[in-house]
Amino acid sequence: MAFHFIPWVDRYAPLGSMGVRLFFVLSGFLITRILLASRGQPLGTAITVFYTRRFLRIFPLFYFALFAAAVLDISVVRATLWWHLAYLSNVYFYLQGRWQGAVSHFWSLAVEEQFYLVWPWLILCLPRARVMWMIAAMVPFAPLVRLLSNHPMVSVLPISCLDSLGLGALLACGGEPSGSPARSIVRAGFWFGVPLLAGSLVLRYQGVGAEYGDVAADFGVSLVAVWMVGQAASGFGGVTGRIMEWPPLLYLGTISYGVYVYHAFMPYLLGRILGGRVQSLHWWSRFAILAGATILTASVSWRLLERPILALKETYASRTRPPGQGGND
Repeated sequence: MAFHFIPWVDRYAPLGSMGVRLFFVLSGFLITRILLASRGQPLGTAITVFYTRRFLRIFPLFYFALFAAAVLDISVVRATLWWHLAYLSNVYFYLQGRWQGAVSHFWSLAVEEQFYLVWPWLILCLPRARVMWMIAAMVPFAPLVRLLSNHPMVSVLPISCLDSLGLGALLACGGEPSGSPARSIVRAGFWFGVPLLAGSLVLRYQGVGAEYGDVAADFGVSLVAVWMVGQAASGFGGVTGRIMEWPPLLYLGTISYGVYVYHAFMPYLLGRILGGRVQSLHWWSRFAILAGATILTASVSWRLLERPILALKETYASRTRPPGQGGND
């Protein structure tokens, strides 16, 4: 929301891409951990359970938001609806070579679904040793693709996101968060990621080496995200832990999927209701109104749509969850 609602934020930090990279690392970690815990099940059962849970979590809200935006006559949604329904938003943006306003953020959800199409089969079918080699090849491959391609939208393709997804998967393969392999991966993420990210942001602010700086920043964010996810999995302590457990922040996390899906529609909808008054406001007033409307919409959506469907998902998950697997899936 800060990235899309506050005009000057991007001059200092690409918060949009940073948030998405954190999301990819977290997803790679959680999905791979779920799949590794399912390797003892028959393949057909593990695949069916995985896709059923993912469908119940992701599709209903996404499709509801798309159809609601189409009914409310947000023109860019109507013009590109079938691309998004098929989870090919990123392919559309790549072919167009540019972003498309209120639906631009859907590229990351498309990458996620395309990742889901392939990843379960690899994790469940390949020997564990080959999984590690595959992940080790993924992580450096993606930055090279972004670095060597001249296409302005190459970063929206799945192959360009494999470093973030792969680093999260690598952390999952490291075992329990408190174990030695995982701790080593977490430490490496911090000690290599922080200087790489800080250096790339300094160069970005100074306008030097933009073509290399964005690649370095994305990889640096992914490394730092490994540290953040690893720390969160084992539990933050002290002041950080108390901040992370602050009820308003926890609630924002609870409704965060809705916040992400709905937020880019708000400038269009409120602009239609209030006219040019939204654009003419000072940045902090505009942010407060747009963010407040987004959170309110996501809260209503959570209560009336997501929570009832997730209750079905949890009922299904409790019957099919492999022994020893937790409920955060």
